[in-house]
Amino acid sequence: MNRKCFWLYGRVASLDSHALEIQMESLRRFAEKRKLNVVGQSQDEQSGLTFDRPGIMQFLDSVRARKVDALLVKDLSRLGKDYIQVGRFLDDLNRSGIEVFETATLITSGI
Repeated sequence: MNRKCFWLYGRVASLDSHALEIQMESLRRFAEKRKLNVVGQSQDEQSGLTFDRPGIMQFLDSVRARKVDALLVKDLSRLGKDYIQVGRFLDDLNRSGIEVFETATLITSGI
């Protein structure tokens, strides 16, 4: 059985390196505890109003290279603030075969 290849992504809107470090460490601990196959990670310290961010671009490069098939985020607000844009982004990922997981949802579902 092939294991999913996960990408970890974190974002904070302001230049708050400490908050971003905490968020990324939380994702790493979550993945490690569940023995997820993490193949990469990226992060951004900027507004979620656009998807033109270095960390998202790095993730998408890995998607195009078929190195990843799952994305792990704290919650969907880390992807963006415009829910219509986030929905389109999720649809695009779905069409590419990428599953998106939120740690909060996975915790409450017992995974």
